[in-house]
Formats: sequence, C-alpha cells, structure tokens
Amino acid sequence: MLSRVLLTPTTVRLVHSLICSSSRSFMDLKVLLSSLNDFASLSLAESWDNVGLLVEPSPPHTVNTLFLTNDLTEEVMEEALQKKSDLILSYHPPIFRPLTHITWKTWKERLVIQALENRVGIYSPHTAYDAAPQGVNSWLAKGLGVCTSRPIHPSKAANYPTGGTHRVEFSVNSTQHLDKVISAVKEIANISITSFSTRTDDEEQTRISLNCSQEALLQVMAFLSQNRQFYQKTEILLLEKSLQSESWPCVLVLGAPCCRG
Repeated sequence: MLSRVLLTPTTVRLVHSLICSSSRSFMDLKVLLSSLNDFASLSLAESWDNVGLLVEPSPPHTVNTLFLTNDLTEEVMEEALQKKSDLILSYHPPIFRPLTHITWKTWKERLVIQALENRVGIYSPHTAYDAAPQGVNSWLAKGLGVCTSRPIHPSKAANYPTGGTHRVEFSVNSTQHLDKVISAVKEIANISITSFSTRTDDEEQTRISLNCSQEALLQVMAFLSQNRQFYQKTEILLLEKSLQSESWPCVLVLGAPCCRG
C-alpha cells in the first residue's frame, strides 16, 4: 500500500545547479513550484485529491531549505521548524477536507497556524507523483521485475506534458559518457532534460528523460544512432493527445520501446 512507502523526514538544500543562472542558494517559491509542476504536473492528480500549494506565506517568499516527508504530523512540523525550513513537501496532503475553523483545537488546524506564523509553505503532490512517469506507481511496479504495466484508468491530464510532443528515455552507466550526452543534447533546441539515478541488475545508472518536439526528436535519434556506445534501454513515448480520446494512453505505459497514439 502507498501508506507503507515511507519517506524519512529530511531537508534538502537548494544548491547552485537548481538555481539556473543565479549564484544564490535559494529559489523564489513561484519558480520552485513551477519546477515541481514540470517534474509532475498537478493535472495528473485524481479529481478527489487535494494537491499543490496548501499553505502559502505572504509573498515574496524564498525557499532555502525544502523539507521532505511522507506525512506531516505535529512532530514532523516541530522538526521542520528546527531545521528552519521554508517549504514542506508532504507526499500525503495534511489538509484534505475543508477546514471550517483555524483554531488550536485540532492538530491539522495547529499545523496551519504554525506554518503561517513561521512563514513555512506546505506543498503536497500525492497522486500526481503516483501517476507521473517514473513516479511512485512506476517505482512499485519495478519491484515485480521485468514486466509491462499499463494504467487501469489512463490519465486525463488536460495540460500534460508541460512541453514537447515526445519523450525519449535511455540509460547511461558511465559518468564520462553522461557528460558527453548532456553536452550534446543541450545544443538541441526545443528540448528539456531530466535525469535521475536508477539501479538495474545491481548496477548504478543514470536515466535520461528528454521532452522534445518532433524536429528535436529527429536530432536526438540521429545523435544516439551515431553514439550507440553511450546509452542503452531506449524508450520513445508519444505524448500528444489522441484525436479520438481525451485520455493520455501512453503516459503510464512502462517497459514498452515505443507507444503510438
């Protein structure tokens, strides 16, 4: 069950590589929220869910310390305040049903009061992170070994993906090759790059995910075909909406080399 997937409360310092061209070690809240939405669009969340920014300090608000947790309890809030956190990312939303009062009577109300008094934002992705490519559902499916997984109910996200018509994913197991691939891909226009660590057959690898236009896709494939020693396990996903359906049947297909709308 998802409730058993525990994330140890921890803090993350926003380092230079996350700040684009800035040399400062903090990020504006709105910029950070945009980055989080690029990683997993909130439009992927279930209609019954309560996701996104749940508590917002008065603007402007900058984030230097991001605190991650599976569930935001009063004990976790106390730790987050001790760490001088500016934003708490809680996988499960601490505010689910509407609050009719903000008093000191219930623990959820107390969380909101403490967050506002200490200028701490609260953000929850929940089912958006479940449904996102390489998200929680994908991670759980990998525990079954090599298999092909398809969604029971395809996502009906109205504005996903955030950019591009195709996604290309492949693995790189050499740091030297990774630098060459990233440098080459960055020279291609209309493309966004995401990377994350994976483990396959007890081997650490870096998985590269590229959102790109049709034209950029051709350039990416031309580069990969000329440098086959750099990569392995390639997947190409078509991210365009089907003309016959409002769903996104390809977004959550796992293990397939190519999906067609």
